[in-house]
Amino acid sequence: MVVLRSLFFALVASLSWVGTSHALTWNEPWHREVVSQSSAFGLYQVERAGKQALTLKRIRQIAGEDTGPMVELASFYALQVSSSTGNQAPEFTLREGTQAYFYLKRVAGGWAIATPSAGFAAFHKNGKVLATYRFSAHQAVVDAQLYETSQRCIFQALHGDRTCDPEVVAWIDATLAKPAASIESDSTLESLDGFFQQHAALETAGFLGHPLSAETVERFLSKPGMHVQMSALRALLVSDHRDKAERLMTFVEDDKANATARCLAAMLLVETGAHQMKQRLLDYAPRASDDEAGLGIAIMDQRIGTQFPYTVRSAVKIAAQQL
Repeated sequence: MVVLRSLFFALVASLSWVGTSHALTWNEPWHREVVSQSSAFGLYQVERAGKQALTLKRIRQIAGEDTGPMVELASFYALQVSSSTGNQAPEFTLREGTQAYFYLKRVAGGWAIATPSAGFAAFHKNGKVLATYRFSAHQAVVDAQLYETSQRCIFQALHGDRTCDPEVVAWIDATLAKPAASIESDSTLESLDGFFQQHAALETAGFLGHPLSAETVERFLSKPGMHVQMSALRALLVSDHRDKAERLMTFVEDDKANATARCLAAMLLVETGAHQMKQRLLDYAPRASDDEAGLGIAIMDQRIGTQFPYTVRSAVKIAAQQL
């Protein structure tokens, strides 16, 4: 399998979680699953760290259940093992003294995070947060205050409370009113601030169900690049586009669009129950591209076991089968 890499990953890879061995791999959950299955969200410091357990000290409770001042972690609530050699167990990798935001779930005997690589967001050396809005291997670097307020709204929305902070809604609209940002060959973390902000805004709009205009979404869908197109596809679902299923299908059929984003569009046809596209998918499958796509996960990363259709043709066939 060829893993597609981009400058986005090159810049953030050193900031992201990477396991020490790939004898154990897992199917990494998407952020929606991480948040919806959690029961608390807050800022904590790692007081004691071991491979099989962590002790956290609460700095600030942000949303959900009251965890109490100290939290014991000894398990993972969304871990689906894809491959394993021997009796290797998943391990915590955070060090003592680390401050990070955690999505936690109450389990028998204590608390759990989603996986060894999902359900927490640590700080970069510049003081900003290594934030997940879509998938843990697709991190953005954002201000802590923005991370807190937007993620609190996401937590609330996925737990049935749509009363989001008006400042977050205003930030989404203002951020997406700007020209679509792009990744250039000489981009740095600092120059990517606009790109990261728009990534976070598009994904947050999708979580909140915040309505966007079709025109706004189209500006991002037409921008080259996997990340911007994937985020725009999610935002499409909450836009006022007249025929969302048709737009998803035409995106799948667009050979100029990013292959990984086209795979996501096919998955969204299934997610939204677009049964009217089943025959069109079947008709298109023989012509669909067989070029390899991917989520940008390095071969030595334990998240390499994540389930995802790695060609447009396979995505089209799977979608047609599931509709």
